[in-house]
Amino acid sequence: MRISVPASTANLGPGFDIWGMALDLRNEFVCDTAKRDDGSLRLSFLAGNSGIVNPKSLPRSADNDNLFIRAYHYLMKKAGQDSVAYDVQVLVNVPFSRGLGSSSTAILAGLTLANETLRREHHMAYRIEQLLDFALEFEPHPDNLTAALYGGWNLCLPTNAPAEGGPSYAHMPLKVRAPLKIAGVIPDLKLETRDSRQLIPVSVSRADLTFQTSRVAALVYLLQKENLSAADRASFRTAMEDRMHTTQRAHLIPSMFEIFEDWYRDGAYGCFLSGAGSTLLALWPDNTDVAGLDLTRRLREKKIAAVAREFHIDQNGLMVLA
Repeated sequence: MRISVPASTANLGPGFDIWGMALDLRNEFVCDTAKRDDGSLRLSFLAGNSGIVNPKSLPRSADNDNLFIRAYHYLMKKAGQDSVAYDVQVLVNVPFSRGLGSSSTAILAGLTLANETLRREHHMAYRIEQLLDFALEFEPHPDNLTAALYGGWNLCLPTNAPAEGGPSYAHMPLKVRAPLKIAGVIPDLKLETRDSRQLIPVSVSRADLTFQTSRVAALVYLLQKENLSAADRASFRTAMEDRMHTTQRAHLIPSMFEIFEDWYRDGAYGCFLSGAGSTLLALWPDNTDVAGLDLTRRLREKKIAAVAREFHIDQNGLMVLA
């Protein structure tokens, strides 16, 4: 079977850990059953055709600590069934450790391979919302996971249901109606989420809480408007402001705020750090000729390679294609 999982961007400025948006860049996992009795998974990696991933950066193989392998065996064991052996070819289009949800694609694909194996071999399977709960065992924040699983832009609402055996998060799909596009740069800088998250404050002041929630509300309001007035367009920059993570992580990406200032001068509505970084993205008017802008100039000046990329919102989420 072929399992296809989209990249995702999270936070969008003020929405720290509460929402994610799926993007039209996909990792694919081509899974063929293997004649091995040990239930092992053997992974091989190929760079996809996105032009973002350097083939030399890919691992030659994967050990049992690989997220895809761990997620697969976790669910098979949870279901009380023996693992089935597979050879898996991973077509990598989502770069590792760039804030585009690469780990979420691996976790969800591993769980899906197990779930489809259970369905086909044992006529049992878990519901999609259960897969999200299982995925949280590996990645305890749901923003990228929810976007990659369902597609589109999703709000992740913590619930009290775990005490009652229900899901940990309710996912609420949000609509992007504003006439805009997403584009930015993917620097050749690996940032591990676990390291980047250590920079985030564990508590916030009442003033910062008010600041943050007002920006979240403003961004939802703006992205759901089909027609943007001049005042709306000017408000995007304010709506993207953040006190939770952006400034704290800024030193990890050289010239980040200078890059954002350049993009605002070029007409961007709002600029943001994608997830934990290092990818930098912006919301642009939908008629912007992004290809005509030199988005990577500041990084080149710092001798940092980067790829400029325009994205569309992926509405399909995870797909099993065979």
